[in-house]
Amino acid sequence: MTEPSRQPFAEGTLRLGLAGEGSFRWVSADLSEIVETARQRLDLSPVASAALGRAMAASALLLRLATKTPTRLVLDVVGDGPIQRVLAEADADGNLRGVVGDHHVRVPDHADSKLAVGTAVGSGQLRVLREHPGGSYHSQVDLVTGEIGDDVAHYLDQSEQIRSAVLLGVLGRHEGVAAAGGLIVEVLPGAEEAAIERLEDNLRGAGGVSRLLEADGLDAVLATALAGLEPSVHEERPLAYRCRCDRERLLRLLVAMDEADRESLREDDGRLDATCHYCGTVYRFEGTELDSLAD
Repeated sequence: MTEPSRQPFAEGTLRLGLAGEGSFRWVSADLSEIVETARQRLDLSPVASAALGRAMAASALLLRLATKTPTRLVLDVVGDGPIQRVLAEADADGNLRGVVGDHHVRVPDHADSKLAVGTAVGSGQLRVLREHPGGSYHSQVDLVTGEIGDDVAHYLDQSEQIRSAVLLGVLGRHEGVAAAGGLIVEVLPGAEEAAIERLEDNLRGAGGVSRLLEADGLDAVLATALAGLEPSVHEERPLAYRCRCDRERLLRLLVAMDEADRESLREDDGRLDATCHYCGTVYRFEGTELDSLAD
């Protein structure tokens, strides 16, 4: 893959609003193109695509829901399952990126043919890092199911004391990712019990959020999950799959390596190729370029 420009690899959409006459705050995101592009660039298996897509959606949603918007939010799922780790990050400009431990992990599907993300993740912790100009805040909870959506809801309840409904999903087809994204609905103080019951009924009958996205994007998600609750959109903003990797920074790291380690990475012609784990971009460095800086 060619070295990136500052243009995004893919784009998505995030919406934020209220519903239930002030009973709920919600945020929803469509990352379908972003997750499919990540699948291609990182050569992800179906279950790895589902895990990363859910985590990327969650990172975007959590960052936007934060009372004081972080400059960067990192969602880190570390488990004892074969995928090992699922890490996603979002920044205040709507840029997303992420990585998994084993890109080619495969596990048996659930009995209903749904991808078994929880089996791939296993038991472990969900960690959230929020960075602000004045410092950073880190919190973690034990994983509940490893399916990521349940774990994010547990995190909001335990760490933030916020009662929330969390829907995350990635819909795979033979040709790749057909839809991906999520919805978080927060119950606000003073919420009417009748509104809460209506929301619960809606969510029970909603089916997968990714199937709604495939049907009619975010409009279908909101119309189904918030039916009868008069959702209002207060903000819509773009999301982008854009990596922070940088050729000059990587070159400096290579030059700083022990000479023997750097030499072990060289090709026969003296060149050295380095791949970004977050976006799959391959950076090629000529031997003369490395030698002149190392001297």
